[in-house]
Amino acid sequence: MESAATRRQPELRRPRQVSLSTLLGAATFVLTGTAVAVAAALMVASTTMQEATVILGDAVESVRLAERLQVDLFLDAHQIGRDARVGSGGAISTFAEREHALRNGLAEAHRHVSSPEEGSMLEDAERRVDAYLTRRRPADAGGAAASPATLAPAVDELAFEDAFGALDRLVEINLDQARASQAFVARLDRRATTTGVAAATFFIAGAALVLLSARRLVYGPIVAIQEAIGRYGAGDRATRAPVVGPRELGDIARAFNSTAESLERQREAQFAFLGGVAHDLRNPLSALKMSVSFLNLDGPPPDPRVRQTMALVGRQVDRLERMVGDLLDASQIEACKLDLRVEERDLRELAQEAVELYRPVSPEHPIELSLPEAPVLVRCDATRIEQVLNNLLSNALKYSPAGGQVDVTVHRGKDGAEIAVRDRGVGIHPTDLGHLFEPFRRLKASAGAIPGTGLGLAVAKRIVEAHGGRLRVESEPGAGSVFRVELPCAS
Repeated sequence: MESAATRRQPELRRPRQVSLSTLLGAATFVLTGTAVAVAAALMVASTTMQEATVILGDAVESVRLAERLQVDLFLDAHQIGRDARVGSGGAISTFAEREHALRNGLAEAHRHVSSPEEGSMLEDAERRVDAYLTRRRPADAGGAAASPATLAPAVDELAFEDAFGALDRLVEINLDQARASQAFVARLDRRATTTGVAAATFFIAGAALVLLSARRLVYGPIVAIQEAIGRYGAGDRATRAPVVGPRELGDIARAFNSTAESLERQREAQFAFLGGVAHDLRNPLSALKMSVSFLNLDGPPPDPRVRQTMALVGRQVDRLERMVGDLLDASQIEACKLDLRVEERDLRELAQEAVELYRPVSPEHPIELSLPEAPVLVRCDATRIEQVLNNLLSNALKYSPAGGQVDVTVHRGKDGAEIAVRDRGVGIHPTDLGHLFEPFRRLKASAGAIPGTGLGLAVAKRIVEAHGGRLRVESEPGAGSVFRVELPCAS
């Protein structure tokens, strides 16, 4: 005997699904991290640009001061030469003012030093200017009786050139620093622009990637689950939702599939039970029908009440027989055991036989039959198609008011043959049309007033579909209904 462990089938290992919260968290982390990194880089670039701008400003100011010192130095030398030629008793105060201006300019230049090289260069210039100023002082500044010739010193050309050259080198090094700072700022600006463009491109690409991923991982599975639910609700009981996408959507799909399978098992058990009950009822009903027929072999009973009772019993036996037949057909259809004996038949003959069968049943309802002149040949199981027509005619008579006409039309179109059964009854509400062919579905307006099991139309639809055709309905409340049986024509 085979053990349970041997019979157990190996479970298929499902692919690991990523949680939707994990996907959103990862996307948020990547985008936020990138935004923080770009913001930090831009802040660093901004700070560096500010520092470079300060250096550039100091270099410009140093150049301005150095050039002013050169101008002051040149004017001082020129004034000394003029005083030496002309002679001036107030030269000492003039020399002191110019010296004070030169030293103040050098002291102010110290506040704008931006590099050690510039500081060394400024100190060298300061020493050389100091040497020039020392050598060009008057020989006897404190002698009250000094002559004008003694008070006017001569210019030391060598000291002047050294001081002027030192200031010139100070200008050059500041110009070099200014150019370097300007080039650095330009490079930094280009890098900041490139970083901004790259960040914008990254964010746009990241947003597009997130949207595309959301469409593929989230929107696509949601649409697939929605379509599966819609197909299942429309009657496709074999439809199952695909288990794809994030874990949450996979759980929803598995829950739906589990529910659908559970309902399908209950449905199969229900129809199996109904089929068994119908099969068990068929034999007593056959015996009861034979008994009623046997009682009528010698003619109807003379007593009117007995005749009325026998007629009532006969009608109820026929009704029960149709109900049991519907139950058996429904169970066979659900079990895929519906046998069809296909042959080539003229659809006009089948429609005429059904109409002739129902005309005596309800004399207060006129039945008009419209047939084409040419044969309408179809390959079908004549008994099953007659069953469909009988069901449609029976419903048309039941749901039509007294005196309401029923029209049966047969015609051949370019896509196949069609039988249309039209009534002038109560009609069908639009909310009931989508569920009209479901088993055990009854119209709310007539569920208690008109007898039936709600299986006739469901069985008729499955029979027509088994022939490769379809059963359609058009209806408006209060204006009646039209049921159209479409079948493929025989080749």
